Amino acid sequence: MSFASSWSAFRQVWREDRELARLGPSRGCLLSLHYRGRVEARLGRAAKVVSLRFRHFSRPLELRLSSPYLGAFKGVFLDVEYDGTGLLESPPRRILDLGANIGMGSLSLACQFPVAEFLCVEPDPRNLALLETNLHVNLLDAEIVAAAVGAVPGKLKLRFDVDPTCSALETSPMHDLSNATEVQVMTVPDLLAKKGWEAVDLVKIDIEGTEEQLLSSHNEWLTRAGAILLEIHPNTTPEAIASYLAPFGFHLERIGHGREPVYFASRNPSRGKE
Repeated sequence: MSFASSWSAFRQVWREDRELARLGPSRGCLLSLHYRGRVEARLGRAAKVVSLRFRHFSRPLELRLSSPYLGAFKGVFLDVEYDGTGLLESPPRRILDLGANIGMGSLSLACQFPVAEFLCVEPDPRNLALLETNLHVNLLDAEIVAAAVGAVPGKLKLRFDVDPTCSALETSPMHDLSNATEVQVMTVPDLLAKKGWEAVDLVKIDIEGTEEQLLSSHNEWLTRAGAILLEIHPNTTPEAIASYLAPFGFHLERIGHGREPVYFASRNPSRGKE
């Protein structure tokens, strides 16, 4: 990396550190975590877990994470990519988090909708301990299911590499990943039945390229979903996803201007949220 590109990268992290400091942590917190992570990766050391305390939608949060999760952290808490304020007609009481990772999406939504109950679905075994810890220390009313979600039930290989935020099922074309482990795959109806829910108010989806299969095939469960927040990956298009949702009365729109393409689908067109 040239000096110019290194300096540009430093300035970007410095700006993000300043953004985070506005939420409560001291200056240098994000810088330290970022460059510690680079040293750990270069030396082949395990990434150290740290605790960040900050405010999100004016509510206090404590998040346990390590440097590999920083990219996802910035998207959720600096870009506020799961901002649902003004989008829903009434606060959701039941939220299904598909691809919960270490709980960042659920925590963001809980700050916005504090009375909601959560079902958090996460297949990557590396993320489960931090997911459980983050939900517990923030007192979320949540249940964890250690599984992937898919259009049909069964078992599939979960492909993974160093980055614990981008593991993907073998049926997904996303990412070039060199390792794999077998995981259980559950359908949305099976998940709702496990929780005892007849319907769900909000479904958050970030499943690394499996969203097209989930929404296009065996998708009758969409009649039981009130609204959807989802990340659309490059193996499909917003137009394709909209075509799968339209028969169920959903309208799809992009929300925010964050680093990840996050979309909102509901049965009522947006009321002018920018």
